[in-house]
Parts: sequence; structure tokens; C-alpha cells
Amino acid sequence: MTEKLVDGFHVYGASASAKFEIVANRGGVFVLAVDIAGRVPSSDSFDWANKIAIQVTDREMPQLMCAVLGITPTCDLRNHGPKKNKSLSLANQSDKGVLYLRVTEGQVGHSIPISADKVFHLGVIGMKVLSLQTRADTQTCLLLLRGTTGRLLHGLH
Repeated sequence: MTEKLVDGFHVYGASASAKFEIVANRGGVFVLAVDIAGRVPSSDSFDWANKIAIQVTDREMPQLMCAVLGITPTCDLRNHGPKKNKSLSLANQSDKGVLYLRVTEGQVGHSIPISADKVFHLGVIGMKVLSLQTRADTQTCLLLLRGTTGRLLHGLH
């Protein structure tokens, strides 16, 4: 199943652009898809033909959302893709007012700061993904993130 929902948005930076959207994976499970592309040199466009694409799994969504919501300072997702060489990391940089995203595939990587308004949108679609995956309402998902996952992950940092 490759049905795409309308939920999604772009973030544009000086050296890269990222796209976040809700998609159904091959197994029919809704996931958060993250695509990132580097800027074409001497251009205002991005190299989407050579993008790095990652789908955040249902097992990873709670960890990612804890970082997006500021419950935990960071999130590191590794071993994605057929070669297990893709990764995604988020870091809250409160002093700069951004959530910093880095996505890599092998030796290639792109980074982009995500401003507060776009972090809000990421939080909205992320909570929708969690709700779709668990069949729980978003308020219940938020309470569980704070009371379980965030508390347990915070001890690891």
C-alpha cells in the first residue's frame, strides 16, 4: 500500500530542504516519511533526485516525538534502509530556538535547523501518526509519552 495522505510540509534551509509527511508503508502501517535533499550549487533549487529518504517506524515514533516535544533533548535513529546505512538525529537547540535535524546515508549527510513554527507542524503530524499507529487519541498518546517513554529515555541521556 503506497497511499499518501495530504498531511505534510517542507522546511527550507541554506544548504538543504526536508519534507515530512504521513504515508502508509508496504505493510499498510502509517509512518512518518522524512526526505531531505541538498541544495544544488549556485542555484535556488534542491537535488530531490538524490534525496535521502527515511521512514520512522512505529517502534521509533515515541522516541522521535519525545525529542520533537522537548521531553528528551535528542533522538537518534539508526540502521535504516536496505544497507542499514541511513540515520536520522534530532537535537533540541533551545539557545538557538530550533530543532536541529541531521539525516545521513553512508558518507552523505544533510542538516537543517527547524524553526519553532515548523516544529509545531512536525508535532501535529507526528501525533497524528502515533494516533493512527496505536488507535489511541492524541491526548492519550501525549500523556503516555510524558509518563512512560520520555521518563525512561531521559535516564539514558
